[in-house]
Amino acid sequence: MVWSVVGIVVAATAGAILFGVTSNPSAGSAFGFVPLTMAPAISSMDWSQGNKDAKVTVIEYGDFQCPACGIYYPAVKKAIASYNGQVLFVFRNFPLYRVHDDAGLAAQAAEAAGLQGKFWEMHDLLYEKQAVWSLLPFGLGVKQYFAGLASSLGLDVDKFNHDFDSKQVKDKIQSDIEGGQAAQVEHTPTFFINLKRIENPAPNDFKSVIDKAFAN
Repeated sequence: MVWSVVGIVVAATAGAILFGVTSNPSAGSAFGFVPLTMAPAISSMDWSQGNKDAKVTVIEYGDFQCPACGIYYPAVKKAIASYNGQVLFVFRNFPLYRVHDDAGLAAQAAEAAGLQGKFWEMHDLLYEKQAVWSLLPFGLGVKQYFAGLASSLGLDVDKFNHDFDSKQVKDKIQSDIEGGQAAQVEHTPTFFINLKRIENPAPNDFKSVIDKAFAN
C-alpha cells in the first residue's frame, strides 16, 4: 500500500513537472522570451527579495500545493541567491483552486505570515513541507497545521488565525490572480524576466535564463 501511494505521488509529480514546462503553446525557443505577454509592474504591494534597483527582475506566479512549483523552488532559490543581491525576485499567488484543494489556504497562510513580517519564511516552509500538508484532510486539519508552522516561526498565532481569513489577505491573493490572468498565466509555475514571460526552463537550467537576461 505504501509503495502504491509513493508510485502515485511520483507519477503525479512527474506529470506536473512536464505540464509546467510544456503546457504553454505560445512559448518560443528554449529559454526564450514570450512576446506580447507582460506581467503587471512590480509595486510596493508585491512580496519581493533582493535588490529593488536590480537590472534583472524575476516574477513567479506560483501555487504552494503545485508539485512542479515544489520542484522548482530549491532551484530558483539557489539561482537567485547566487547573484548576491543583483536580482529582484517577486512571488505572486496563483492558486489553482480546481486542481489543488488546499492551494488557496496555503496562500492565505503565506499572506497572513507576511502581515507579521514573515512572508518569505512561511513561503519556504510551505514548499519544504509540501509533501506533508498536501496529504492532510482539507479544511480544519490543514489550517491547524499552518498555525503550527506560524508558531514555529515565532508569530502571534491568534493574530495569524485572525488574519488568515481576513478580507485583506483574500483581496491580496485575488489581486495576484487577476494580474496573472491579465498576463495570460495558465499554469504554475509561470515565470517573467523583466516583466516578460519566459518559457519554463528545466529547474537546473534556471540560472542560464537569468544569465541571458543580464547579457541582454
